[in-house]
Amino acid sequence: MTLTDAMMVSSGEDQEKVVPRWLRPLVDAKFYSWCETHRSKERNYYCRVCMLALCKDCKEQHDGSKHEIITAYKASHMASFRMEDLKQLWDISDICPYTFNGWLVAFIYRKGTGISRSHCKSGVAECESCRYGLKLASAKYCSVECKVEAALKKNGSGSMDLKAKRKLETIVEEVAEDVHSFRKRERKQQKPQRVPSH
Repeated sequence: MTLTDAMMVSSGEDQEKVVPRWLRPLVDAKFYSWCETHRSKERNYYCRVCMLALCKDCKEQHDGSKHEIITAYKASHMASFRMEDLKQLWDISDICPYTFNGWLVAFIYRKGTGISRSHCKSGVAECESCRYGLKLASAKYCSVECKVEAALKKNGSGSMDLKAKRKLETIVEEVAEDVHSFRKRERKQQKPQRVPSH
């Protein structure tokens, strides 16, 4: 089932195929932050059953169970999963791949701000969710988060739901106001004040 086909369905069972349950809380998982239980360890594993980010010690406690754990990697200071690990679990064909230590990886978190920059570079493909410039024209999303967000925002007709549209419109309006609020200042003072000499 492709993402386009998946958007046309609305039942809970079909929605599970579009965005598996274990992917939904992924955005809230804080990779490469300190584990609350084992303070000296960074969390760089994700348990698909518990839906939590784990450190090395947490993972060792899980090893006895049959929980499915994926390793998160730090690529360009951002958390990512290897495409090889993800492709067996979910359709990632439209997520832009990046190279890290000889592996193709998918960034976990969004890279853009939601503001289009296409006016700066014509012909650059953009992430359909956050407007980040993509290096691969055939890709639609810059990250796992963006694809999950886009899939969950679509309703049965394939269009963005009203709440998501309002949120996007609000962001665009706020940015436009910020741009117009800056006043042009003179570069140099006409009569600079000097420190009094003694």
